[in-house]
Formats: sequence, structure tokens, C-alpha cells
Amino acid sequence: MKERIYKLREFRYEIGILVSFCIGFFLRFYQLDRQSLWSDELYSVYASSLSNWSDFWNYLEEDPHPPLFQILLSFWIRILPKFSEFSVRLFPVIISVLNLCILWFLTKTWEKPKRFIFLFLISLSPGAIYYAQEVRSYSLLLCLSSIILVLFVNLEKEGNRRFGWIGLLIASILVSYVHLFGFIFVGSLYFLFWVRFLLKKNKEVKSVFYLGLITFLAFLPFVYQLSKGTKIATASWIDPPGLVLYLAYYSLFFYTSKKFFFLTVIIPVILFMTWVVKDLRNWMRDRMDVTYSSSGTVILVAFFIIISTSLFSLYKPIVTNRNWIVTLPLVYYFVAEHLKFSLNRWYSIVGLILLTLFSLIDFKKNFYLAFKEDWRGSAQYILRNCEPPLVVSDSYPEFLSLYLDWAGHKEFSPILSGPVFEISQSKLCVLKRFLGGNGQELPKSMSMEKIGQTIFYGFTVEEYKRAK
Repeated sequence: MKERIYKLREFRYEIGILVSFCIGFFLRFYQLDRQSLWSDELYSVYASSLSNWSDFWNYLEEDPHPPLFQILLSFWIRILPKFSEFSVRLFPVIISVLNLCILWFLTKTWEKPKRFIFLFLISLSPGAIYYAQEVRSYSLLLCLSSIILVLFVNLEKEGNRRFGWIGLLIASILVSYVHLFGFIFVGSLYFLFWVRFLLKKNKEVKSVFYLGLITFLAFLPFVYQLSKGTKIATASWIDPPGLVLYLAYYSLFFYTSKKFFFLTVIIPVILFMTWVVKDLRNWMRDRMDVTYSSSGTVILVAFFIIISTSLFSLYKPIVTNRNWIVTLPLVYYFVAEHLKFSLNRWYSIVGLILLTLFSLIDFKKNFYLAFKEDWRGSAQYILRNCEPPLVVSDSYPEFLSLYLDWAGHKEFSPILSGPVFEISQSKLCVLKRFLGGNGQELPKSMSMEKIGQTIFYGFTVEEYKRAK
């Protein structure tokens, strides 16, 4: 009996990682298809479903972000035995699961308490779970930024550094072509460590400089493409930074409510700021080590990204809380580095588990509700109640086509509402989007009268028949 207890104690961190991974995997797959894809997701899916690459590039012409996610999703769709809503939902989930597996492998040489905390937090992160179930680039963005940080930290080890440098270079170029904030992430990471190494006259200064320079040069083709058009103007819908943005950003780490506010907000923030102040004092007294694994410099990178992009967003808003998902591994690494010293105390483990548990309880209350535009429900209603072939939509008829095709109905032909079009059918359905529609009504010359209206989340389906 004592031997079993000793074995359990010896492998307690490995068991903790296994349990957190099992819960994390389950939450990433749980109720994956509970609600419809929404417009931003359908934008990626439709673009990636186009069989002609010329059509693919033309469709993405006004997208302000690099196209790597859509390219990979396009390959995923081509290798699938069946193109369906569920199959495309699997893509970001698999990326998120692979991320955890890769991080488990790359952190094998870390101290056990530090490794456990880092993997525990990223496995059960509300932000990581949320975007694992969204068919957009953020799951891949988090995956690559996490891998880059771990590879960078691992440069501290003398063994097999060539693998680390090559892996970093490849991952840095890839993350830059996933999202603009991927480039901001690697640029900030390499720039701040380069400055720290330069000030301390560290021999690694050249290596980091060349790594950043090659990454920047590799990103120049997209910068050139971005400067040619009006892509950046598409970010104009984003609000300037405010309290809502920072509260939403905090929810990537922990969900909270009034009931659990003290445990899920007050205590974590006080602890975090205590560690930040401690590192700042060491920095001011020149006691902080200048190494690849310096948690003080890592958290400085996170602050630099948040502050610099917030300031830029006062001029031209570009920031949403999901863009800052790249800072999750930076913050988690900082926390793991500081919390590892307290992990042998029972109350630290209990506090960490309770904090995560209450966060996931609030996450469940908010996440497992219908809160996205119901393209699926609207399409199902049209199939049951509308007359083919034409269906009119005031926004993105191609998204409606996706759901009609997934349901196996090719007889419908959604078109965009406009001032002039002809119909031969006696009844017509019009899909109107609450936000983002073109505002076009049916032409009066068509002599159609409205006979009904059904409301869905984000839409109304209006039914018309020819006036006698």
C-alpha cells in the first residue's frame, strides 16, 4: 500500500497532465455541432471549398489576414470523404488537440511542476477551448504561437539546438501567414529578446537578430500585397479599445461571474501583479537573468503586444480579444514559472483546481448557448416551407447555398437581393440578416405581397406570393 502511494506521489504531475488532457480533449469535442456556423466561419469555409484556385484567391482578395488557414482548410476539404458542416468543424479541433500533444512532447525536459502548470492551464483554457470549436484561424494561431514559445525557451538547452532554430524559423514564417497578429507575436518576441541580449552584450544577440530578420523578409510579400489594396480598411468595424475589450480578453484565461468573482478574478489578478512587481524590482536591480527562458522578458512581450496594439487601435482599430490569443502561452509560461515553487503546498493545488473548476462552470453557462447567426436553422426552414428554385438573400447567398447543399438539396439557387431580377415562381422566400444586409427590398414591379415572416437568431425569413 505504501509503495503504491509512493508511486502515485512520484508520478503525480504526469497523472495530473493526463487528467487535464482528457478533460481538455473532451471539452474540445463536446457539443461540437450544437449551433450553426456563423458568417465569419462560413467565409473561410466557402473560400476553401472553391475548387478553382483562381476563384479562391479572388474571393479572399479583400481579406486583411494572410491566407494560410484557408489554404490548409482547402486541402482538408479535398481529402475528406464527405464535405459536410461537421467535417469542417473537426479541422480546428484536431489542430487544438495536436497542439496539446506537441507541447507535451516539447516540454519533456522542463521541471515537472512547471510543465504540469503550463500544460494544465493551456489544456483547460476557455480561450483555447472556445476557438477549437470555431472554424477560423485562431486555433492554428494559438497552436503555432505556443510551439514557438516552447521552442524558444528550449534554446536554453545545449543539446539539439539546430532542431530548435530550424523549427523556430519554420513556425515563425507559418504563424506570420496565419494572421497579422501571428507576425506581431514573433516580431515582438524576437525584438524584445534581441534588445535584452544587446543591452547585456549576450552572445545570442546575432542569432535572434537573424531569426527575426529572415522572418520579416519572408513576410514582405504579404506586406506588399496588403499595401496594394484596401484590405486594411475592412477592420473599420472594430471599436476602439475599452473596458469591454479587456474584460473579454480576461475571459480567454478565466470565465467569471458575480458568484465566483473573488476566486476567478481578484485572487488571480493580485497574485499575477505580485509576480510582475517582483520581476520588475529584479529588473531594476539588474538581478534578472538574460536567457531564452526568462519569464520576466516573456511577460514583457505579452504586455508589449497588448499595449502597442491598443495604442495603435486608438488611431485605427484593429484589436479584438481573440487577436490577443497569441499572448496566452506567454502568460501561462510566466505563471508556471512562478507558481512551480508553491505547488508542493496542498492549498496551491486546491486553489488551482477550484479556480479552474469555477471558471469552467461559468464557461459552460455562457458557451453552450445559441449565440451565433442561425444560417443552419434558416436553411432548414427554407427547405421545408419555400418553393424552389430561387431564394433571395440580402447578404452572402453563397453561405446559404452551403447549408442547402449539405442538406442534399441542389434545387434551390440563392441569389443576392437587388433592384432587378426575374422570377417565374408564384411564391418566394427572402432571407434578411439583422446585421450586414444590403438593405435591398423586392422591386415593386414584381407585384409580390408578404404573407408571413419567421424569426431566427440573426435572421428573418420572409415569405411572399404573387398579388392577384
